[in-house]
Amino acid sequence: MTPDLTNNLVRLRTCVAFLGEKGRHSWWLSTFLSRSGEAFLNPVFPKTSVLARVSGASAAAQVTHDEHIGVGDVFHLFRLPENVEHDISQSLIKDATIIESIGSEDDAYILLQELACGDTMQGIGPLLLDQGEINQSVMRHMAAAYLSGFTNKQAVYPYYRGQA
Repeated sequence: MTPDLTNNLVRLRTCVAFLGEKGRHSWWLSTFLSRSGEAFLNPVFPKTSVLARVSGASAAAQVTHDEHIGVGDVFHLFRLPENVEHDISQSLIKDATIIESIGSEDDAYILLQELACGDTMQGIGPLLLDQGEINQSVMRHMAAAYLSGFTNKQAVYPYYRGQA
């Protein structure tokens, strides 16, 4: 996987996890990416608090996505192939600045628009995007689907079918 794709997936995952949390759109009930989550986890994980916060919010989002999509030969933003998950974790450990770029809902919406690159996607609930493997096109479609869902206040769960 290319470094650009890894970086975009980290940004997309963090952005969607942030917007989906309780107190924003409440698609899942975690608050790891809120100010209180930061205050709680920073002293516990001083060197890896960003990884802990994004991982916690992502785990909550993963449960919700799995409930709506199912598990098996399907992947979504919060359940990607193992090698991709590894790359995402390593990227978060190396560069923790992603959270600083998402300080507000407005920042998150701007980032989603940037990641969607002009793509649009409409729908509600589970949305099958493609078959194959994660690539920039699938990532852009995911960003577009989430942008539409958050804008329209209707939960979406974009996924693709593929091989591990």
